[in-house]
Amino acid sequence: MITVCFDALGSLFSLEPLIDVVEQVLGDELRSAGSGSRAVVMDWFHSAQRDYTYLSIISPPPPPISKILTLSLPRALAFAFGTRPTPSHLPLPDLSPITDRLAALTPSPGASDCLNILKNAGATVLVVTNGSEQATRGYIDNAGFQHKIDGVLSCDTVGVSKPFDQVYTAAHDLCAKQGKGKGERWFVAAHLWDLAAAKKAGFKTGYVLAEQPPLGEGQIDEWWSIWGGKPDIVGQDLALVAHAISHEQS
Repeated sequence: MITVCFDALGSLFSLEPLIDVVEQVLGDELRSAGSGSRAVVMDWFHSAQRDYTYLSIISPPPPPISKILTLSLPRALAFAFGTRPTPSHLPLPDLSPITDRLAALTPSPGASDCLNILKNAGATVLVVTNGSEQATRGYIDNAGFQHKIDGVLSCDTVGVSKPFDQVYTAAHDLCAKQGKGKGERWFVAAHLWDLAAAKKAGFKTGYVLAEQPPLGEGQIDEWWSIWGGKPDIVGQDLALVAHAISHEQS
């Protein structure tokens, strides 16, 4: 029997609601500055993940990633507008409609089909996330996934962020507790750094091509190599990755 762990932020759950609300609040202004809502959100998200990881090194346990995201949004906007990231140079509107949306992420494309495929194959499904357990269970409940996901592991509980090996050790422990037998353990994410660490910790890996750079044929092998090799499965969306995982078990 297999156990499949999913990353949450940007993998099982989409950042599109954040992009949509940034567009509503600041879309015209960002375009006038030569930027855009998607670019801002991706920079904001990735820089917050970086800061969360750095703070895990410097002063563990780090603050919740939601706090880092809330406090770092003005910085991301300052860079997008081409100004110095100081309050005196950046009069901004109320950003609470954007930061409030952090609690309301929606499923990524193919997520529902993905979970159905895995549950029909008898898999145990877990979420391992840099986000809080409360927020993650909120995403799960709002999506109607309560009966499709068997457990949640938040890095807040572990005390450090992914990709620290302690997180994947804790994930293995949760797999052993929630899983049925000693079948294969998979880790699925849209971030290669997450999968590289999971692979090193003994998981098989499934990669969703949400953040893959547009590399030419001569560069893609080099790209895989810097992340410890190509993931075991690569798919355009979650459902295709789940199909491939279930096919391997048949």
